[in-house]
Amino acid sequence: MAGISGVSQTSSQQGVSGSKGTAKSGANGSEFGAFLSSILKGDSANKVNEEDLFSAVVQERVKKLKGDEGLKKFQEALTEATNASRKPNGYVPIEDTTKVALIKCRESGLLTAEETDTIYSQSFAAAQLDDNKEALFDSIGGGDDPSVAVALLEQALLGARVVMDGFDSGSGAAPSRSVDEASAGKFSGSSQPSSSTGSAGFLYKPNSDSDGKLVVLLPSKLSGLIEGVKIYDPAGDLLESGRYSGNGNGGRDHYRFSKPGGDYPDGLTVEVTLSTKEKLKYVISESSQRDEDTKSSNGSTGTSGGPSGGTGGGSKSPDNSPNSL
Repeated sequence: MAGISGVSQTSSQQGVSGSKGTAKSGANGSEFGAFLSSILKGDSANKVNEEDLFSAVVQERVKKLKGDEGLKKFQEALTEATNASRKPNGYVPIEDTTKVALIKCRESGLLTAEETDTIYSQSFAAAQLDDNKEALFDSIGGGDDPSVAVALLEQALLGARVVMDGFDSGSGAAPSRSVDEASAGKFSGSSQPSSSTGSAGFLYKPNSDSDGKLVVLLPSKLSGLIEGVKIYDPAGDLLESGRYSGNGNGGRDHYRFSKPGGDYPDGLTVEVTLSTKEKLKYVISESSQRDEDTKSSNGSTGTSGGPSGGTGGGSKSPDNSPNSL
């Protein structure tokens, strides 16, 4: 079976290239498009986004390199990662779950470290549908989050095939990337978030751009770890449970409420329950005012404070279908 080569050096940057003569068994012609079409479906407007295209191309690369049995093992890892990261309302961060599946296959020995990064690098490059080549976007977006990248299904498949043809023939090279890198807009370690907001911490926004109602953004380091968000009045009485509406603005989970922030009492508490049952609390002195870096009840700041506070049971906040951020 034809392989996928590793890292090579181009005149301008280190890149991932393909072995010459392998296009016939990979991205060339209808075989590539037929495979992607079998697993990638457009929305009601027959459009796909970068994250879904990326995941589909990764699967094509695994199949090309490891055959049907290898693809089956990867898809099992992908299903496991998808189920583990699914939000209460059904939302799944496709880019991240696909990367988790790649890492699991690397750890299991199905893929070598070089093969894993090569597949990731090539798929990342082939899935680009907009001018931002350093990020993969979904199709949610909205008032607070302009990060949307979609294209008609046929156009997306053609673009990906042309790019992959270049890699497989050796005439092109993908910029070298590591599957362990943080997804753009998501905070990891000491690196700075890549986001138009310039922040990846806690934000209490009394009037969201999309509907004018309260939205709370949680630190990106907590993404995927949040079970629910509730707000309480100064007396400790429950006012409302937030509704998860997506992830954006620096990789932060968004929770929405039914009224503008100013309609709630001053001194309210935003309580965040983590999947570990730990709780974080943020006290908002003026409910009608935007509040960032507010201190939690244990003195930790919203942007740098980690999971802390008391433990105990907590119920999931009710979630409906996703809406625009």
